Formats: sequence, C-alpha cells, structure tokens
Amino acid sequence: MTKRTNLFRSLARPREMHLCKIAGISFLLLCAAPQFMVAYTYENTAVTTTQQSKTEKITGVIIDTNGEAIIGASIKVQGSSTLGTVTNLEGEFTLNVPPRSMLEISYIGYKKLVVSVGKEKHLRLTLEEDTKTLDEVIVIGYGTTSKRKTTSAISSVDAESIAKAPVANVTQSLAGKAPGLIVSTSGGGIGNYSTISIRGGGTPLVVIDDIISEYRDFQNLNPEDIDQMTILKDASSTAVYGARAANGILMVVTKQGKAGKMSINYNFNYNMSQPTTLPKKYGSYDAAYYLNMSQTNDGNQPTYSPEQMEKFRTGSDPYAYPNVDWQDICLRSFAPEQRHSLTLSGGSEKVKAFTSLSYYDQQSIYKFNTNNMQRYNMRTNLVTDFKEIGLKVTAGMDGYIYQTEAPVTQYGSGYGSVWSHIQNKKPWELAYNEFGQYYVTTDHPLVEISPEGGYNHSEMTSVKANLVLDWMIPGVPGLKLKALGNYYTYNDRTKIWNKTPNQYDLEGNPNNPNKPSLSKSVWSTSGFTTQFFANYDRTFGKHTVGATAGIEATGNKVDNVSLSREEYLLIVDQIEAGPVATAKNGSYEDESARAGIIGRIKYDYASKYVVEASIRYDGSDLFPKGKRWGAFYSGSAAWVLSEESFWQTLKDKHIFDQFKIRGSYGEIGLDNIDRYSYLSSYTPSERGYLIDGSFVPGFSEGAMVSKDITWYTSKSMNIGFDFGSLNNRLSGSVDYFRMATTGYLASPSNVGYTGPLGTSLPNVKTNGESIRQGAEFILQWKEKRGDFEYVVSGNLTYFDSFYNINPFESEVNLKNPYIRSTQAKGYWGTGLTSLGYYSSQEDVMNSAKRPGSVNLGAGDIKYQDFNGDGIIDGSDNHRIGKNGFPRGNYGINVDLNYKGWFLNMLWQGATQNDLYMGNMIQGDASSGYLPVIYKFQSDTWTPSNTDSRYPRLRSSKTYNGNNNYQQSDFWLVNAAYIRLKNLSVGYDFKNRLLKRTAWLTKCNLALSGYNLLTFSPASKFGMDPEIGNGNLYTYPVSRVYSISINLGF
Repeated sequence: MTKRTNLFRSLARPREMHLCKIAGISFLLLCAAPQFMVAYTYENTAVTTTQQSKTEKITGVIIDTNGEAIIGASIKVQGSSTLGTVTNLEGEFTLNVPPRSMLEISYIGYKKLVVSVGKEKHLRLTLEEDTKTLDEVIVIGYGTTSKRKTTSAISSVDAESIAKAPVANVTQSLAGKAPGLIVSTSGGGIGNYSTISIRGGGTPLVVIDDIISEYRDFQNLNPEDIDQMTILKDASSTAVYGARAANGILMVVTKQGKAGKMSINYNFNYNMSQPTTLPKKYGSYDAAYYLNMSQTNDGNQPTYSPEQMEKFRTGSDPYAYPNVDWQDICLRSFAPEQRHSLTLSGGSEKVKAFTSLSYYDQQSIYKFNTNNMQRYNMRTNLVTDFKEIGLKVTAGMDGYIYQTEAPVTQYGSGYGSVWSHIQNKKPWELAYNEFGQYYVTTDHPLVEISPEGGYNHSEMTSVKANLVLDWMIPGVPGLKLKALGNYYTYNDRTKIWNKTPNQYDLEGNPNNPNKPSLSKSVWSTSGFTTQFFANYDRTFGKHTVGATAGIEATGNKVDNVSLSREEYLLIVDQIEAGPVATAKNGSYEDESARAGIIGRIKYDYASKYVVEASIRYDGSDLFPKGKRWGAFYSGSAAWVLSEESFWQTLKDKHIFDQFKIRGSYGEIGLDNIDRYSYLSSYTPSERGYLIDGSFVPGFSEGAMVSKDITWYTSKSMNIGFDFGSLNNRLSGSVDYFRMATTGYLASPSNVGYTGPLGTSLPNVKTNGESIRQGAEFILQWKEKRGDFEYVVSGNLTYFDSFYNINPFESEVNLKNPYIRSTQAKGYWGTGLTSLGYYSSQEDVMNSAKRPGSVNLGAGDIKYQDFNGDGIIDGSDNHRIGKNGFPRGNYGINVDLNYKGWFLNMLWQGATQNDLYMGNMIQGDASSGYLPVIYKFQSDTWTPSNTDSRYPRLRSSKTYNGNNNYQQSDFWLVNAAYIRLKNLSVGYDFKNRLLKRTAWLTKCNLALSGYNLLTFSPASKFGMDPEIGNGNLYTYPVSRVYSISINLGF
C-alpha cells in the first residue's frame, strides 16, 4: 500500500485528542444534568405546596392605549410555571394567586408589563404598543436604517435558524427562508455548496462586516458567528456598491462581545446523512430478462439462453454468472458528520470581546473513508469605546482552514465519476475474484475509492484582519467619521497522487496499470480594502436629515505555481522521486484594482415621508483608459400611510396597524468582461521559421479588439408595500420588480456582416436588452397564548427572464417565430412534440416520419409534423416545455414554543420546471448501457401495455435510426416539488428542570432532520428535483438526521 504524505500533519495530530476532550466534557455535563433535575424537582414540589396553601382571587381587564380589549393576553405569576391564564373575548381574566405576587402581562406587539398584587383585587391594565420590531436596526450599504424607515426591498434571515440547521455550510441552510432568496443545488457530498440567486439573478455580491468579500468566504462562514443577515434586492439598496452588485447583495454582520461577565457557549451536532433518493438497481436475472426482451423485439436471438438465465436466478455459478449489487458493496448506509463550536463573549462598557472556534468533520457515503472534509474556523472581534472623545475602535481577525480528500485513479477523479460508475456497472460484472482481489474491469468503483489508490489532498486557508475607527466628532452633533482597513490572504494548496491499485483475473494474475503521476499547485491571493466615510444624521423637530460621503479602494493580487511529473518508477508521492524527463511546470500572475466614490442623502419627515438618493462613481481596471469610470445612481421614497390622521380609524380597529408604500429606481454598472480584452493579443504557434539552422516559433494574432468596450448598465425598478394588521399579529410585504440590462457587445456577423478572412470582426455595441421581472411576498402570523407561542410564515418569489432583444441570436433564428429566443420566455429549449406511440404498422405507413428513421413499428415514438410538410426534420423543432430553472420558489416556516419545548419546521419548494431525462434514465442502451437498469424503466410499451411511460424496448438506439431518442418533449419530466427541508424538535432544560442552576445559563437538546420528505413527479424516476440533472450520475442530495446539544455557562 502506498504511504500517503499528509500535507497537514501539524493540524491532524491533535485532532483526535481534542475531539476526545470535547466528547468527555459533553458526557460529564450530561451525566450531571439528572442530578440537578432531581434536586430541582424536590425543591419545586415543596414550594408549590406552600404557595397553594393560601391564595387570593383577582380579576381584571387588559386593554390597549385606545381602550380596546386585548384578546389572548398572557397573565403569569412570576416565579411560577403553573399559575397563569389568558384574557377572554372581552379582555377579561380571573386568577388565583399567592399574596404579594408579581404579575407579568404580555402580548405580541406590545411591551411587557409587570405589576404587583396589592389590596386592589380588580385590575384595569393598559399595554403599550412595542415598536421595537419596527425600529430594529438593519445594516445596509455603508450605514444602517430601521424597518420603519426603509425605502428599499430588503429581507432578513433569522441568524438563529441558520446556526441550528444540520448542514455542512451556510449556503445549504437558506432555502425557503426569505422572499427573493432562491437556493438550488447541483448535488450532495463533500465540498458541495448550494447556489444562491436573488430574484433569479447570478451570483450575488457578498459583504461581511462592511467589507466586500469573496463568495467562498460566505460559503465557509461559521454559522454560529452570524449575528444578522440582510438580503439587499433592488438598486436603491445595492447601487452604492457599484459594478458587482447588480445581482443583489448578501450582507452579513458577525457577532460582537456584550458587556458583562464572560459567557461561554458550546454547541455540538452529530449528523448521519444518506441519499434522498437511491433507486435500487435490478439484479442479474431481471436485467438479463429485459436485455433478452430488447433483442427479441428487434428480431434477434436473445443474449442469454434459458439455461444461462437459470444460473443467474439461482446463483449456482457465481463467477461465470455473478449477481453483484454494486451499490451495496460500494456504499454504506449512512455517512457521519459532526460539528463543534465554542464561543466566548464578555467585557465592560469600555472593552467588549467576542471569540469563536469551530470544527466540522464530514465523510461521504462511500465504503472507505477516502472522501472527507474538515473545516476549522476562528474569529475574534474586539470593540473599545473611548466615550470621552467619541471614538470607537473595532479590531477583528478571522480565518478558516478547509481540507478535503478525494480518491483519484487513472480512470476516475473525485466522487462525481465514481458515482456514475456505480450506476453504470452491470450486475454480472465481477467485483472480486475468488481470492478476494479486485477483478479486472474498467471503471471499477471499488478500485477508485480504495485506500490503496491515489488521492487528491486540498487545503484552503484564509486569514483576514480588520480595523475600524468610528469617531463621533465632539461639538458637531450627528457627524461621524469612519475609517476602515482590511487585509486578507488566501492560499489553496493541492496535491494529486494519481495511482491505480492492481486488479487481477480469475487465476489471480495482476494486470499492469499505468505508472503513477503526481501534481502539485499553490494558488495564492492577497488583497486590501480601504474606506473613508463621513456620515451626518440629525433630527430637527419632525425633520431628520442624513448624508453620507466616502471613498473606497480595493486591490487584489494572484499568484499561481504548478508542477507535475509522470511515469513514477518508485511508489513515493514526492515530486523529486519522479523522472525529470516528465517534469512540467506552469505559473500565472495577475493584479486588479477598483475604486469608488460614494454619496447618499436621506430625508425623513415625522416618520411619514422618507426619500433617499445615492450615487457611486465607480472605477474598474477592466476597461481601457478613458472608459474606466462610470456614474451610477438610485432614488427611492416611502410613504407611511399609517402615520396619517386619516388612517387612525383603521389603526384603532386594528385593520391596518401599519401600512407603508415604497418605490425605487436605480442604475448599476456591470463590468463582467474578460480581463485585458481591450488589448491586442498574440498566441505562440507551433509553426515558425528556420533561421540559421534554429527553429523560431511564430505567433498567431488574437481576435480584433473592440473600441466599444465599456460598462453594461442594469436598470432596476421596485414597487412594494409593507403592512401589519390585527395588533400586528399579521404582517407582510409585497413587491413587484423589473430589471433591464443593456449595453451588450456582440459580433456584427450575427446581424449579417461577413468577417474578414482569418479572423473575426470586433464586437460592437448593440441595442440588446435582457429583462428579469417578477413579484414576491411574505406573510407572517405571530401570536402568543399563555405559554404557547407560535409563528407561521410563508414566502413566494416568482420571476421570469428573457431577451427583449437578443444581440447574440442569428438572423436565421430571429426570423423563425417558433425557435427564436428574442421576446420568448417560459420554455425549456427547442425540440419536437411527441404524439405518443405508433399504434400499428399501418399507422407508421400513414404518418410523417424522419428520413433517418428505419425499422419503425408499434410502440416507437411518433412526432408531430409541426410545419405540415410531410417530413419530420429540424424545421419541425420549436420551443417546448417549461424552464429548466424554477421560476416560482416558496417556503413555509412554522415555529412553536411551549414551556421549554420547541418545534421548528420548514417546507420549501418550487413550481413547475422541466428536467430532461439523460440517456441512462431513457434506457437508450448507448455506450454499452443496459436498456433497463431500474424498476421504473420496466414500464415499456407492449401490446398489452400501450399507455406505458417508455417506448418499445430496443437493443440499441441505432436500431430504428435513433427515432426514439430525438430531442423532444417526450423525455421532459415535471420537476416541481415540495420538500420538508428542516424539522427540529427539542427541549430547553433551563425552562424548568434546570431553572435554578445558576452556573448553567443554557441547556438545549434537539433532534433534527434535513430533507426528510420530498413530493415531486420526478421522484418516480429516481431523480432529485432540486439537482436539475437528468441522469443519476451526480452524488445525490443528502437526507440528514441530527442530534444537537447547546450549553451555556
């Protein structure tokens, strides 16, 4: 066996020891918990008996500031978990309480009230409206606002729900959490991240603690570090970030320390994951049965005789007629995962600190643990207040180490190809010979995941340091200056040892695999961000004015070095051990820079009328001199109708306690073009000249440079309203949005010009325009009745995207109204329309056919002659199906709390979108695949099964001229789905059992599940509708079962 070289021994050595310590502490705490429970139960019983020996009856009514009765208000005796009641339809209550008790009255949307019970036995109490939710500070671009005064389309995601999700990374915990936030995945397994889109756009910009960050930094965040996450969706909220913000912004604020004694929080998750879908493959007998049927249907002799079929059925000759369950021998039932997180917070009013450490370990479902991931996170934030001079200094440092290992052999790399090989393997292909050795076969999955094979070690490290100075200028009320500096380094080290273990024939003779190869690379990135801002915010009576001005500059440097050697004679995974003659190396360097000048003004009158405008003068080095700067702006306004006098009746009757309408418009520049595309380029050529006996290589000229290279422009409009009703128990928002992108560059050959010989014409500016528009809403009901509190919410986002004018479309397509993409939307692609199956040979003769289709018969697919010319060909193609990416996405959230028990449930889904079956699911028998691999494929056409899902079995797709596998709507599958994304049930032991245990501030135990249930038409074909992949070649999305413990000290 090859001795592996661990690139990260210094990290790996103490890992097991640390985990044992953490596990030991957790075990001791759990063992101690029952002792505290017993002590508390005894004490509580005595107290309750004493209290019940003497009580007095009190009555009362609970009203709001308008004198209206509050129904369902909670009245509790402080210090008791059993004495309490709720008000009736008239706001009245009756309760027996001990003398001199303290009553706690609460209701959602109102401030909590505490009163003492004296001589007065009938109480009339008034609850005041709690505006905390409306006045909650929301972090936006280079500043803050409140929910009440925001004029933009902004959504928030509950940070606690992100931390509780039993998933490997932050991206997987966001689906269904907020309107406009669309989350999809391309598969599961190690290193998989979900794809995030805001309102159907591309990858959003990430801003962490006011610093524009790389998307990978967001992917690898420790969920426990997140204090607030805000989604900025329209131009009025994103324009201040310039060129990279057209797809929206994910804005994250990390936790900071709080004044007070140090608090320690430890969180532990243990997860067991398995595929959400793993259709069982047919064994040898069934697979051979359908293979024989396909041969018989084509008029050929069956591949296997009755005697051979009997050997498959009985297993009497396991080496000549084996029956191998490749899924069973390559996969295990569950893959373990675990996460440990430790946070410390505390300090004084002058100095506050927060520190967190976390560790995540994830394994795959493969039989051997050769595919795994470990992630280490660290963060520390230190805030120092010099209140005497108005200065606040915030210093922070964070980083992570992300390590992965994947198997590598000379005919497979990573888990993606391994998974496809498991599905493709025929059940009569041997895995082992009689000596227990790997049998000689191509694409052997066990060989690919074997510890004896090669490996791909990767380590990504990231470190960032921040320093922020906030200075409230003495003597100038409302004026604050801010300076920010950030520096980061990122390194990605990869080592790939490509080695294939020996395989053996039935007699035990080894094959001769290719000699190993080794490659190593180091990708290093470093950069900085600097910001200088002046903010003015002042209230004069009913008038509040605000202004922000600042500059921002960023720089980035990339350096990559790679080297490799091949044909290793020695099994030593070091570069120096390989033959020098096979050595290769390469390198890459790059630098980039951006700058922006930002301005924003805001005016607010009496919290009723709010207007805001912003501008950013953005600079990018992707453009030539003279075109590197562009000015982009936005404007927005809001009218809070519920603050008007004419609205008072609606407020008094709680029809609308709050109501606000808002609108925005803005333009953002886009610079998503290739670097140095404004410069002429030359490529070394193998052709050249012989000068004085020496070969001098020549060069070939690249594409002609366009003089029109400049900014794309994205114009965004948003109209929405926010409301609260029924004492703000019911609240919601509705938005309509439209985005138009212009300024596309395209080749003039698309509009009829002919390129000069030998090169293409330079791109020119066009009138091309793409549109993305839609609507979204969120609706929430929040209520508390006594000890029972619940929140139910639902959100929906629907959008469509299309070219109003497609500058990249050819004239031929543009003139065809049935296939052109210009002004067309809501379709999967182009293809034929199927009309079911031919019913008989006479039907074949009397119907239009493809010129290349031969040997057609009953059960083969029949197509529509779309243009009526009597022939099925390319001119019959037209738009078919629904979009491959779901246009409607929704989430339903339920949170329940009762006396320490809690239940959190999230359903997430998508409206109709189409998946195209891949060739393996189609059963087209190409590339040696079997026509029937899974049970659902056995629903094929026969004379007695004419309404089947699959056409008549054929031994090869070429038998009838590939008639059945033309691109058509026949193979489209509706992938709409609804999924129980997350379910968590737990208990807070501090609610009662450990209430008097002062040293333990938190003790929660929860059982959770992720991706527990899925309902979709695509599920019957073994496909996960969320993946969007028509073959079962991708490592599947995981279903996760989790137990978590959260302790606070």
